[in-house]
Amino acid sequence: MIRCAAELIARKGVPGTSVGDVLAASGAARGSVYYHFPGGRAQLMDEAVRHAGEELGAELNVARRLPVHRSIAAIADIWRTRLVASDFEAGCPIGAGAQARATDPEAADAAEEVFLQWGHLLSARLREEDFDDRRAEDLADAILSSIQGAVVLCRARRSVQPLDRAVAHLRELAQRRTDPMSEAAVDEDLGGGTAQRPPLG
Repeated sequence: MIRCAAELIARKGVPGTSVGDVLAASGAARGSVYYHFPGGRAQLMDEAVRHAGEELGAELNVARRLPVHRSIAAIADIWRTRLVASDFEAGCPIGAGAQARATDPEAADAAEEVFLQWGHLLSARLREEDFDDRRAEDLADAILSSIQGAVVLCRARRSVQPLDRAVAHLRELAQRRTDPMSEAAVDEDLGGGTAQRPPLG
């Protein structure tokens, strides 16, 4: 049920995914929902987002081990594969969870935690590539936000071109960040300064 719920969330969003939808997709009996999820639909949505975060996070953890330029492309390919396989119907279930704050705060909280975990994974790897703390965190956020935004545009346009463009820009940004003479330009690209990250959702 959790896997089916995560797949439905990727396609329909959290508010658009009902218990009935999950039962129909999974073939499970209605009584099993409240047996396995005593918190009802809210718990199911929460666990579905977390499950998706673990699955996608495992792929991200593999991709991040590559050199930075290859890693960015490999991370984007995680979503490219899903977009193409679903004919652009499925987006990112974590992004969908983050957008559900008004209707499903538990799912939004789960998405916030997943994004924070992913950010830590990426920034830790960037530090291994000799990025300082601030630069590593900034670039990790840029990677996540650019790819998430590109996924939305890909679905709207039914094309992977926005993702390709995001990868090209991120690679350029990563290269410039390895050049100490380009610090001012990098700060401009990222909005400047070291503003604290706002909460997701």
